[in-house]
Amino acid sequence: MKRNVFPFAAICGMEKAKEAILLALINPYAGGLLLSGEKGTGKSTLVRSARELIHTPWVEIPISITEDRLFGSIDTEEAIRSGHKKLLPGLIDEADQGVINIDDVNLLRDDLLSAVLNIREAGGYRLERDGLSEQRDTQFTVLAVMNPESGTLSASSLDRFGLFASTDEDMDDDTRLEIIRRVLEYERDGIAFQKKWEAETEKLRKQLADAREALKNVEVSPAMIQLAAVYTLKAHVAGHRADIYLIEAAKSEAALQGRKYVLPKDLEKAAEFVLPHRMRKAEDSQQSQPQETEQPQNQPQEEENNSREEQQNQPVPENEFSHPPEAQPPQTDTEDAEDGNDQQNLENSQLSNPRGQSRERIDDADLRVQLPPMWIEPSKDRKPKKGSGKRSLTMTDLMQGRYVRAEMPKAKTSDIAFDATLRAAAPYQKARPSNGCAVVIRKEDLRSKVREKRTGNIFLFVVDASGSMGARERMKTVKGVIFKILLDAYQKRDRVGMVAFRKKQAEVLLPVTRSVDFAQKKLATMPTGGKTPLAKGLLKAEDVLDMLYRQDANQDPVMILITDGRATSPLNKGTNPVTDALEEAKRIGRRNIPVAVIDTESGFIKLGLAKKLAKAMGASYFQVDKITEDQLLHIWRTAANM
Repeated sequence: MKRNVFPFAAICGMEKAKEAILLALINPYAGGLLLSGEKGTGKSTLVRSARELIHTPWVEIPISITEDRLFGSIDTEEAIRSGHKKLLPGLIDEADQGVINIDDVNLLRDDLLSAVLNIREAGGYRLERDGLSEQRDTQFTVLAVMNPESGTLSASSLDRFGLFASTDEDMDDDTRLEIIRRVLEYERDGIAFQKKWEAETEKLRKQLADAREALKNVEVSPAMIQLAAVYTLKAHVAGHRADIYLIEAAKSEAALQGRKYVLPKDLEKAAEFVLPHRMRKAEDSQQSQPQETEQPQNQPQEEENNSREEQQNQPVPENEFSHPPEAQPPQTDTEDAEDGNDQQNLENSQLSNPRGQSRERIDDADLRVQLPPMWIEPSKDRKPKKGSGKRSLTMTDLMQGRYVRAEMPKAKTSDIAFDATLRAAAPYQKARPSNGCAVVIRKEDLRSKVREKRTGNIFLFVVDASGSMGARERMKTVKGVIFKILLDAYQKRDRVGMVAFRKKQAEVLLPVTRSVDFAQKKLATMPTGGKTPLAKGLLKAEDVLDMLYRQDANQDPVMILITDGRATSPLNKGTNPVTDALEEAKRIGRRNIPVAVIDTESGFIKLGLAKKLAKAMGASYFQVDKITEDQLLHIWRTAANM
């Protein structure tokens, strides 16, 4: 039965996304398309409407699909009847020479998505399962849709998509009004609406078919290949996928325009879809240059004056963290200058507080901070975890969650995978006495279900609340960053805890809780001032981690350390505060948990101690003044350097 879908030609306001779909459908070697947009923007409707433009197989992959249905498995009926093992093809085979459509692709299991994209690139795969071993050749185009609010894809998965487009385009009033009119007309009589747009649909269908045929004769000159390399070099992309996809997309654009050769404008148009999700900042070349360069002597003073002028001109945001304004002294930092006999303390105090003043202050949160999407690297051991949430996929030993695959049970189980059990028993039915049973199942045939569900993470914030954090309004930015992460934690049903350290001690400002609102209130009233007992803050964080592991050994908390790294208070009397902090950081690194270090150090003179802490913990490292420029807040884990 023919499906009644909204006509592709009738969709308005998403011209770039429509062109990207056409380019992907014309050329399978263009790498497919990833379409991103917020909920309600019509991205899924747009992709499904493209089905009417082609006469090739169209397969939709649900996010709950199992490996057997996706890649194929043994034909149980044939095995029971004849006793021979025969492959029952999966959706990958059904999509041969056609299109695979994946809605909410960012919710699909990472291993399945990676396998689908690898098969598309390789043009085939070898199936090894249920005693079968077959080589399958297939070619298809992937059209995927995602909502960034529900999570993002890893950098490797993004790079495998040739084209990228967004439906979040600015629309004028006339366009929005026309969209409403067409949708209402379609809802009144969908069949009549389709007939109204049949001529335009047929025109697009013919244009697409002609372009697919013309693509075979499109040539790319050496000059265009060189120009494509210039585009990718300027975008600072990694690898060579971008170069290939850019050329293939340009060929699609030329074929769509009815030409047999590629022009610079074709490459320019293709670059709009090939480069945006691959572009990187030119930081690698900058990092290779020496940081200590000769500067004019008056530059630090000019930077300080500019910073003060900017702060005076910035409006104070009105929000729930607001407090009555307090008169602040004209000082840069507020760390104590005690224990001056310690050389390290003396050096740090001279850098942070030349006047030796001590004053507590409470800063508001700067809610103008914009954070990129956050992705936490999953654990490799994939241990079963309890709890619920919406962030991380985890294995569960409870009889709930998505059934992802089957395995031979390691112990007695009641969660039996009946499909896998029948497939395991099917080839042996002819050799087994029936005893009146349609299918004879023995103990060795039993398979148990492996389930997967989403759980929330535990975020442990370890916050430097010392006097140096008050310089240049750092604490306002820090509170803004934490506030935005807390909002994301609320949406993903995470639990949060907070450790603050200042003066000569560290305290658990907030025990691990689900009350994000309570965390926001604690954050709002957190004062700033005093020395920096960084080692004690890390030690207190370890105590909280130990308590969490005693509650559940399979928990995998995420630690976020926010500091400028300028340790001025030692762990024990007579020890070096920086050395103490690095030793505690190494101990945390041995836990192999996801850790992020957000460095708040700014100014002309930088010690870079926070970066050393991140290296000791094997943590991801971000600078607070550049965090909004990152495309992804990637919190990963690695073995710390010992």
